[in-house]
Amino acid sequence: MHRLFKLHNHAVNITIKAVQTRKPTIRSFPNKHMQSLHSCHHNDNKYYTTAKVAIKPESATNRPIVALSASTTTTTSTPAAKTKDRNSSAVAWGKYKELQSHNNLQNLTHDDFIKIRADLRKQTSWATEDRILEVLNDMKKAGVAWTTAEYDDFFEAKLFQAKYTEVIDMYLEDFQNPPDTTMKLSSNAFNVVLAAYIQLQKLDEAVKLIKLAIEQYDIQPDIRNFDRTMKRCMPTNFGVMETAKQLITLHAFDNTEVMNTNLLHLVRDKRIDDVKWIYEQQKNRVLDLSTYNILITSLCDARYIREASYIYNNMRNNRIRPNIFICNSMLTIFAHTRDIEAAEEVVRETILGGYKIDEHLYNQLINVYFKGRQPYKAFKAFEELQQNPALKINDVILNTMINGLVISKEMRVAGILYKQMIRSDFKPNIITCNTMLKGYIKAKDMKAAAEIISDMFNLGMEPDVVTFTTLIDSIFKSTSPTTAMEMIAVMNELGFKPNIYTFNAVINSWIRNGKMSEAEKTLNLMRTDKFNLQPTVHTYTNLIQGYVEQLDLKKAIETFQMMVRHGIKPDRATYNFMIIGFIDGGRLHDAFNCLEHMISLNLNPTKDTWKILLDFCVAKREWNIGGKIVQKLDESGFVIKMDSLKRVYNTVKRHCT
Repeated sequence: MHRLFKLHNHAVNITIKAVQTRKPTIRSFPNKHMQSLHSCHHNDNKYYTTAKVAIKPESATNRPIVALSASTTTTTSTPAAKTKDRNSSAVAWGKYKELQSHNNLQNLTHDDFIKIRADLRKQTSWATEDRILEVLNDMKKAGVAWTTAEYDDFFEAKLFQAKYTEVIDMYLEDFQNPPDTTMKLSSNAFNVVLAAYIQLQKLDEAVKLIKLAIEQYDIQPDIRNFDRTMKRCMPTNFGVMETAKQLITLHAFDNTEVMNTNLLHLVRDKRIDDVKWIYEQQKNRVLDLSTYNILITSLCDARYIREASYIYNNMRNNRIRPNIFICNSMLTIFAHTRDIEAAEEVVRETILGGYKIDEHLYNQLINVYFKGRQPYKAFKAFEELQQNPALKINDVILNTMINGLVISKEMRVAGILYKQMIRSDFKPNIITCNTMLKGYIKAKDMKAAAEIISDMFNLGMEPDVVTFTTLIDSIFKSTSPTTAMEMIAVMNELGFKPNIYTFNAVINSWIRNGKMSEAEKTLNLMRTDKFNLQPTVHTYTNLIQGYVEQLDLKKAIETFQMMVRHGIKPDRATYNFMIIGFIDGGRLHDAFNCLEHMISLNLNPTKDTWKILLDFCVAKREWNIGGKIVQKLDESGFVIKMDSLKRVYNTVKRHCT
């Protein structure tokens, strides 16, 4: 009681300073959405502070349209368009051969030769690479000098043809002792030459090439870019990609700039497992702060909390202090683990590292204190922030304070701060309003809850699914309505005009309470002239789920047919519940038909859908249909990651072969 009294007295004196000042900038205190917007413009800043890394854009060659082209329409992905492209490419090749037969190739420009090669790539013919090499040879005969683009095409064509020795010979002849000293190996050509050395088992030469790339050619060996080149030239050779990854990691990453570039590219492609693997190879050395920054922030963003914490501890053991971005990531982790001591330590270390704590880090620290159930410390941090003339209170911090107070069951203090916020230039967001609503409902203060809803409308804020679900659940718990009309009457008393979202929330509540008849009546009520609301796919899907849970397959089928009759397209969840219903009813053939129809509509089954079907096939020894399901899974391109699904998949496949 004494603690609450202190907080209440403390809160009465709270004033939101600087509420009339200019709106704070995104840089100063990004919330999650602001931060993602900010990173679009300053993506590298999120990961770099100490070392600047020059990430070179991949080279692109301008390919003008010339008279050789039979069509100048933009390529599309439709089958008809692809066929048209192939036909036009064949016509262009025919024109080229005609010029070649009349010895008129000398009239072609460098851009003409580029365009004919571009047309050739549109063809899906075994002769494509031979034709590209023929055009390249004709260029030389016509006296048209090769540029980087020609060497790239030559190397890729030869690699595709598995003529590794010819790749190496061209590299040694034209780049090791080049007559034209201005010609440099491109990043793409480097990837091909490296792959050729690996395929020929000349790993010592491959290592020398990696070193030369950095020192002589100004190329950063890049794992992601190497894989992209290989997927064009030899897409099924995963061995060469793995070997290249190991060689680049071992022999190029003593250069911080190269390592950071690789890590950034892998993070952007969401190859977090490769990021973790690279760190394991490098963990015994002291890394640059910028490298730790990329590793910790990317792993934290991907929610690899244990790995990010492990790297952070190693960084501390190496006596490297965190920067602002590492501090921010670690505070997110410490909020999750409620480790207040560690949070305070990372802030201290950041300050000792010469960094100033901004509004965003104060907000993170306040959040840690509330998560750790220490609201008094949260207030102290809030006070420090207000007293710092260089920093400004903002709506993100105020929302964090209110949310934390509600979680700490300090509704009186939360209400004071909430009302001050309403009167200021800063306004609560939908999350804060929903949190206040939940808090008042838990405190059984329905009058205050109704005021929050009124505030939402006054602020031009559209209540969301959470708002309606929270409200409807509270009505069920507090008033225990027995009919849909009783529920609507209570909502009207609270000043709520029923809409599709409230009706969906009411239907869900009836379903959770096992009252499917009232859920049906609510569905019928919303479609009457009084409300004139049309059910959505979520309305029908929730009803189907309810029937399936009650093993009422007949009603589930009738509801499915009803939604189709009303022009509502079933979604993935709808089909998933129907498949569960058929399986529970022992109707495997119907479940499989449902799966086929689902796939035909480009709705991808989830891992749970596949497992339910295959589990039933194993249990009932239905190997015939099981084989068809496995075939559908293989054709869909679905990647099995769940061990239990792998086991049942292998069991079915073993019985079908």
